[in-house]
Amino acid sequence: MDTITRQSPVSVDIEQLIEARAIHLQMPPWRNVSSSRHGNRLSKVRGRGMEFDEVRHYQPGDDIRCIDWRVTARTGKTHTKLFREDREHPVFIFLDLSHSMYFGSGEKLKSVFASELAACLGWNAQQLGERVALMLHLGEHSHNEKPAASRTHWLAQLQTIVEQHNQQFSALNSSQIIQSSPNASLETLCQLVKTGYQVHLISDFYHFDKASALHLQRLSSHNQVFAWQISDPLEQQLPRASSAQQLQVSNGKQEGYLQPDNKTFRQQFMRLAKQRQQSIDVMLQQARIPHQHFSTAFEWQDYA
Repeated sequence: MDTITRQSPVSVDIEQLIEARAIHLQMPPWRNVSSSRHGNRLSKVRGRGMEFDEVRHYQPGDDIRCIDWRVTARTGKTHTKLFREDREHPVFIFLDLSHSMYFGSGEKLKSVFASELAACLGWNAQQLGERVALMLHLGEHSHNEKPAASRTHWLAQLQTIVEQHNQQFSALNSSQIIQSSPNASLETLCQLVKTGYQVHLISDFYHFDKASALHLQRLSSHNQVFAWQISDPLEQQLPRASSAQQLQVSNGKQEGYLQPDNKTFRQQFMRLAKQRQQSIDVMLQQARIPHQHFSTAFEWQDYA
């Protein structure tokens, strides 16, 4: 099943985020980074480890502390022990719930889609037995949850997403929400994330700048970082309309009207949207961060 039951296009509830564990996503490719963490994924290594694997003939360079003297005495040839060493990848989810994410021209806000994606990624980590941490970028401030592997802790984090998401939407309606740079949140994220983490960045990335790019490069230097961009089709291209039709838009404080039938305006709109997307693509490429793009025009089964 790759569908989620939504009670509202503008808010989220805990049942909705629990259903997100049934979403099947194609994960971006991994790249090698330096890490020495231990956990729930096994790989063969020479020397001391956490779990015995096998005995084989001693080879130059093997740790002499791992020589199996019983097998060596019985066979007359030096043997060494191999161990299977756990390697974990604690998962840190950065969820952007700032002003620009509360936009949607169809059946759901970007923030709703992003919250469901965060829940899906967290459930995937839970199934692997990984510890999951959460950071919510809320505009002027952020909310952090420490890594933990228990299901109870993850359900509590999902409830935090629900509460913070809906509070942000209420603040938007009362004109109390302010869009701000994500750099303070990213700086805190860099301080919290240790070497060998798996970091998921969920955002529209519209307010990331040169300082943000430096934070991303720092994050990706010793961690697996993935970028999940959420956009709305109206942000890319204006719909075709008759000369009598206008589009009403609002930033939460002021309202205005767009003239989609104006050819010059449509072309300028598309040009600026293309430039913005190119800047995001370049920023992520320079930071060596795999990038997947989701549109609110589609549903999860369309990405299965």
